[in-house]
Amino acid sequence: MKRIMILLSAVLLALFPCILSAIAVFYYTMPMEDSSYDLSLLPQDGQEWEGPKGWTVFTSENGETTVLTSNGIGGYSGLSYAGQTFYFSRKLTEKLDSPTLRIGTANRSISVFLDDTLLYTDCPESSEKHIGELSLPMQEYDRAEPITISLPHNYMNRTLTIAQSSPLVSETLTDNETVYPCEITLYCGYSYESGLIASATSIMIPSVLLFALEIILLAAFIWGASLGRFSASLVVLAVAVMLQMFSVLTKADFFPQYFGEFPVDLQTMTFHFSIGVLLMFLSIYAGRVRLLFLILALVQCLSTGFAAIIQTGAVLSYGRWYRFFIELPQITGFLALFLSILCAFILWHRENKFFSYFTQTAILITLGYASFLLISIPLIPGYTSSVLSRIAGDFSLLLPVFSLKIVWVLCLLSSLAAVIIELLEKESQRKIEASVLSAKNRLTLESYENLRLQSDEIMMLRHDTNRHYTMLRSMAENSPEKLCAYLDKLVDQIQNVRPVVTSGNEMLDIIINGKLAIAAEKGIHTEISRASAPKKLPLHDTELCCLIMNILDNAIQAASHPAISNPRIRLDFHCKDQHFIFSCENSTAADSSGHKKKPAPTHGYGLKIIHQIMKQWGDMVSVQEEEGTYKISVVIPLS
Repeated sequence: MKRIMILLSAVLLALFPCILSAIAVFYYTMPMEDSSYDLSLLPQDGQEWEGPKGWTVFTSENGETTVLTSNGIGGYSGLSYAGQTFYFSRKLTEKLDSPTLRIGTANRSISVFLDDTLLYTDCPESSEKHIGELSLPMQEYDRAEPITISLPHNYMNRTLTIAQSSPLVSETLTDNETVYPCEITLYCGYSYESGLIASATSIMIPSVLLFALEIILLAAFIWGASLGRFSASLVVLAVAVMLQMFSVLTKADFFPQYFGEFPVDLQTMTFHFSIGVLLMFLSIYAGRVRLLFLILALVQCLSTGFAAIIQTGAVLSYGRWYRFFIELPQITGFLALFLSILCAFILWHRENKFFSYFTQTAILITLGYASFLLISIPLIPGYTSSVLSRIAGDFSLLLPVFSLKIVWVLCLLSSLAAVIIELLEKESQRKIEASVLSAKNRLTLESYENLRLQSDEIMMLRHDTNRHYTMLRSMAENSPEKLCAYLDKLVDQIQNVRPVVTSGNEMLDIIINGKLAIAAEKGIHTEISRASAPKKLPLHDTELCCLIMNILDNAIQAASHPAISNPRIRLDFHCKDQHFIFSCENSTAADSSGHKKKPAPTHGYGLKIIHQIMKQWGDMVSVQEEEGTYKISVVIPLS
């Protein structure tokens, strides 16, 4: 419980700076409030004319000013001749920070004055001229972008005057010829610039995150290949992430300026193809239902490719069937991902490890998003209702646009979580195997040293055998009363020869002989009652090492306590009734009151590991504690 509390505290502590950083970064995706004023005289489509908005439209030549007549819909008539330059002016009373004018001039030439000061002109040669002295020509081409002009900070209550050219329609001016002043917008430059920043940021942040994720997946693929694991699934998932990144980038307003116009909608096409590739990725882990995932992926890719062909107009003209095939990838993508989630739950119950991680992550994400929507009701008014209305709109129109994006994000995040957990497990397993291999090599050397020392001791006994026999004969004839003591001494020498295990299982022999050598170095007497094991046990070398080494390490640690006068370890392992039984008994220390001392903390952890390994065989572990002894037995079924 204490470790869980420490872990939760660490997670919360780490989340705090992450949340602050995320807020700071994503804050720039929200533009400032757009404080702008539409000063255009020409009304927008479908809207009524709002009057002159304080403008006065006139011509001025040779000191004579003529006010033009409004036609009530934003146009003015009354020019003296075709192509005559006209003016429109008003006093600026709107208060803004960083005031900026946006003028939609199309092919008109303009000059802009604030009072009598020239701020801008399309005709530099007339920059020395004043209001009433201009003769502006029409442009030979239409501008792609409107003109933006920054106003000085002291613009308030000053008169803005714009001179504009008029078309040379005919040599003789007719009564019905009308001119239309340019569209004028006065806005805060900061909000416009923040809008540009927000637009770019909202595109670049997810793109950069997806790009970083793609690099991480490919790096993990290369790292696995360097270790001998060729995980092609990581490359497939990286391709799905790459296509999603392309889908985000193609939404940028500046995309056509960089790459030009395309005959197909690249944003939806790459998004739908990424769904197909994600389904291919999931098929790698799907086992018996892999064919279903591959069919779903194929259907999604074919519908997306056919929709792209339809968009070119080479097969169908615009109509009902045209719209149906264009929208088909939306429907197939949603159904395919929804079926994938259902199959993931079935595979979870069939103990598919990848899909168990996938579904558990999906459940957590769903619950988290639902909680966020509930919390947002009082904090962000209208957000939750907007989300629910968009989902309801998808189902009412039978076209899952917003719902498809939600399901796609859910599947992508769940796949990433499952892959990360799988990679961490493999890396952990690799480290454990490397540790076990290192321990095995060390124990092999210790086992060899134990064998060598036993061989030396036996050779010494064999060398002295003839001398012992001669001494025994002499004692039998001359000093029979000393014979028993001498025989007892010989028995002790033989019993002190260090044991060596040859059970029939090579890995088990290496582990036990290595640990027996360590016990001998600590002065612990070891006894082997039975030593028989099958050549192959139903455990991996990693599990066998962890199991036996923890049992023997606990026994050696307990028996080497300084309070024990005669430390000993007794091993007994054999096969019985299709079961392998391994028992280890060791001496333990007792305090002055006669109670057994509590085991060291590592002993407790070792026993937890033993129980964890033995769970797959019903946790058949027996522990017997008596005064001065501790015995543990494990039973492993062989069939």
